[in-house]
Amino acid sequence: MKRAFATNVGYAVVLLCIFASCSPNYFEGKILYRYQYKDKEGNDITDKIRIDQDLEQHYFINPLNYKSKNEKGQLTQLYNSATNKYYYNVGLELEEVSGAKEFPKTFKSTKLPGKLTILDRSCQALLVTSEVGSTTYFYSKKVKVNPAPFSKHRFGNWNSYLSITKGALPLKFVVAFDRYTLIATAVEVTPMRLSDSSFEVKRALEK
Repeated sequence: MKRAFATNVGYAVVLLCIFASCSPNYFEGKILYRYQYKDKEGNDITDKIRIDQDLEQHYFINPLNYKSKNEKGQLTQLYNSATNKYYYNVGLELEEVSGAKEFPKTFKSTKLPGKLTILDRSCQALLVTSEVGSTTYFYSKKVKVNPAPFSKHRFGNWNSYLSITKGALPLKFVVAFDRYTLIATAVEVTPMRLSDSSFEVKRALEK
């Protein structure tokens, strides 16, 4: 009897260890990005453009939602998976759009060679192009979410991005605009618990 009990306990421990090793370690918390702006010649124009543009992005994400605020504490974007609604800041107004809206219409991705280390995490590069421009993402599998709750988030092709990276979030992204290039680099990655209620629009608008 004792031998059988010990065998069963040992078997259970092995199963728990296997389960633990296979369970995904999803990220929940905050990523702080610092922004840098460069002109078409590669000159740093951050100081010149800072009056009209944000300098930081405080990005918060939990298993179902995400939101961003700038360095002034102003809400710049929010996504709620329960309603599949995406909100973004336009001047002093907060616009609402269905997350199911397909925009941009085209999405082409190319994994780039080489690695980049950000905050001691090795990052793979991914170039995404569409009819509105191009963005290069640098993502680490050590900072990832479950892509399933965001599978209907077609606006901005976020579902396509997460599908390719298997849920890995970018620790750096470079966006090429017509007049300048935005370089956003993570300087802090802070795990924390975030309630779903903190992603309700009215509450998120509070500083």
